Amino acid sequence: MHKGTMQEHKYAGDYNHPVIAELYDQTETYTDDITLIRKLVGNSEKLNILECFGGTGRILIPLAQDGHRITGIEIARAMSSRAIEKLGRLGDEVRKRVTFKVQDVFDEDWGKGYDVVIMGANAFYELTSAEMQEQCIGYAKEALVSSGRLFIDNDDYKGGWEKGPFGKVRVVFEGVCSDGTYGRFSKKDVSFDAVLGVLHMECTLYIRDPSGVEKQERYMAKKHPVSAAEVEKWLAKHGFSILHLFGDRKGNPYTSQSERAIFWAQNGPL
Repeated sequence: MHKGTMQEHKYAGDYNHPVIAELYDQTETYTDDITLIRKLVGNSEKLNILECFGGTGRILIPLAQDGHRITGIEIARAMSSRAIEKLGRLGDEVRKRVTFKVQDVFDEDWGKGYDVVIMGANAFYELTSAEMQEQCIGYAKEALVSSGRLFIDNDDYKGGWEKGPFGKVRVVFEGVCSDGTYGRFSKKDVSFDAVLGVLHMECTLYIRDPSGVEKQERYMAKKHPVSAAEVEKWLAKHGFSILHLFGDRKGNPYTSQSERAIFWAQNGPL
């Protein structure tokens, strides 16, 4: 089915729609990862930070409020526009510390001289291959200063996606926007390529405006589920030293039973 006529998106989902951006804000409200990042960076020094896959600014904006200089990279203009709108309500002192780049992380240079690079909130699960995920670590190395820090936060894939269930619809975001528009973004797993480790999905965005007019967009997408072992291997390959490996966003140590693998690594040797 994923090889049929339905268009396939480049990544695991297309978030460039104002309805998805607003539903994302309604749904993704947790802050425990922000608390962990704040603990890791400390509060004695204001840093130059890059967040890739910055979304609507959930992580980026609080760090800017802390006084750090932040650059955010986000491919979906609808997401970054929402972040800019939220930032605009915080005053010039915060706004001037933030730079937004609307771009694909693989299309342009990330810049250099960053003290910290953040790839949080399951960012790697938006990518379609292990090669892409490793490439991001390589780009992070180029962007960081010597001894700079890298934060990577993902689910720890332990296998099993090849068993399905296939054909079952999973609702990712659903709700009513501020203008009364109802939206639902869902995914349906179609097949799993066990050789490449890639899940193929059918994505659907359903919208009903306040007057009752309905629209629906459907496309195919795919993603590679990443494991802690893969990330650890890539970090070593690119010359990073792991300072901490957490199993959850509360900062508990990683074990083989942990659902997450959160890396805090240094660019270069200890």
